[in-house]
Amino acid sequence: MRRWRSPLGLRATVTVSFAAGALTVSALLALSTYVAARHYLVDQRERIATRQAFVDASVVRDGLLTAGARESDVIGSVSPPASSDILLYRDGQWFSSSLREGSASVPPAVLSDALSGTASLAWTSTSDGPGIVVGVPLPAVRGEFFEVSSTTELAGTLSTLSTVLLISALVTTLGGALLGRAAARRLVAPLDTISGAAANIAIGKLETRLPGTDDPDLAVIVGSFNAMVETLQDRIERDARFAADLSHELRSPLTTLKASVDVLVRRRHELSDRGQQALDLVEGELERLRQSLEDLLELGRLDAGVATLDLAPTDLGDLVRHALMERHRGTDPLLILAGPVPSSGDATPLPVLVDKGQIHRALLNLFTNADVHGEGLAAVTLERARDQVMVFVDDAGAGVEPTDRERIFDRFARAGSRGSRPGSGLGLSLVVETVQAHGGAAWCTESPTGGARFVMRLPLLMDDNDAPDRDSDAGAQARPGDGVSHGHPSDAVQPATGRSS
Repeated sequence: MRRWRSPLGLRATVTVSFAAGALTVSALLALSTYVAARHYLVDQRERIATRQAFVDASVVRDGLLTAGARESDVIGSVSPPASSDILLYRDGQWFSSSLREGSASVPPAVLSDALSGTASLAWTSTSDGPGIVVGVPLPAVRGEFFEVSSTTELAGTLSTLSTVLLISALVTTLGGALLGRAAARRLVAPLDTISGAAANIAIGKLETRLPGTDDPDLAVIVGSFNAMVETLQDRIERDARFAADLSHELRSPLTTLKASVDVLVRRRHELSDRGQQALDLVEGELERLRQSLEDLLELGRLDAGVATLDLAPTDLGDLVRHALMERHRGTDPLLILAGPVPSSGDATPLPVLVDKGQIHRALLNLFTNADVHGEGLAAVTLERARDQVMVFVDDAGAGVEPTDRERIFDRFARAGSRGSRPGSGLGLSLVVETVQAHGGAAWCTESPTGGARFVMRLPLLMDDNDAPDRDSDAGAQARPGDGVSHGHPSDAVQPATGRSS
């Protein structure tokens, strides 16, 4: 299986680019320096060896021209450099000034050239390592002169040079990397400023602006960003004014209409049976219109980012309990499940920082959805999961198909309803928008009893002495749309009827 590597960030890319460039330049410079220096040093060493060989050959030739001179004595009288040895080939015999070198040190090509009367030079191997052998023919004494010079000092010099050049290349590469890192920091600094400003704007601080700059390359970006934010702020403010105007214009006639219907309701006994049926229909649709209007206005405020949150520390257990009592009018007081939040007064509190009114409305929407579209509210569970608290709302219906579990949170989406059911199709949309505005999440999954389970997750309000509950990993790792069922606590109390209308 092919594994894809994550791309490098901008800082890493700039740093690596500078380091690679410094390495390439330093490597080319080091290589060219080494080749030039080696060529020069080798040429100089060959010139010195050749000159010394001809001088020593002249001394040997003059010595051999002396009557009665012996080859070994003549060779011994020559004083070559300490790293050189002399070989003489005469009348088919080899003579050497040292026991270290022998005829094996003379390459066949050099011996052949000398025998043919031509001086030559070649590299060879000596007892000390690499060396140079120079062959000089001595026709006057019917012999051939060879001088073998060790080049260990040249090899040491070249080795030292290569080490120095390698270290220089590494230091240059490191310097390039440090320079690249500094350049990347300078290059990314404006992006960090822009990202910080964008993050502040995203959380509602629309007054955030980028500071001015003298950099001509950044001035255009700064000006465009600030102009964009001003346009966005103006658009949001216009949307907020429109929502407020719309709310006022629609609520006024709706209030008048509601008052008129109330008058008819009080005189209901004066109407005929068909009139009473029509009145019931008008009253129901009017309430539906009022609720839809309230939901639409609230969604508009949330979308525009102008919804005000009156945040206050609240025990979520009490908030759920009160919502249940209001929705079911006390018919099922034990519907809050035992476990992390017992129904008794000494329950461990689950503090959350929320707007009580908005979360209360979101809970009512979930309970209403279970009653209207899920054949009754079956169970409500509160569960602490590390630094979060989960609210599980189970219904007694047939559940929601996996393909519809995300779509039902869209506006005016009504999946699974049988026949004509009341509702505007905005309740679940308002739930998810409200919970997200509080830093939480909401999603739908399958209940252990077979129905639908709606989950509301909110961040727990932690003080400095609180530690996350590490025994609730399953709830903390749940994600919207994961399709994983959450188990009920073993001591859950089920409602007496199992349904609620």
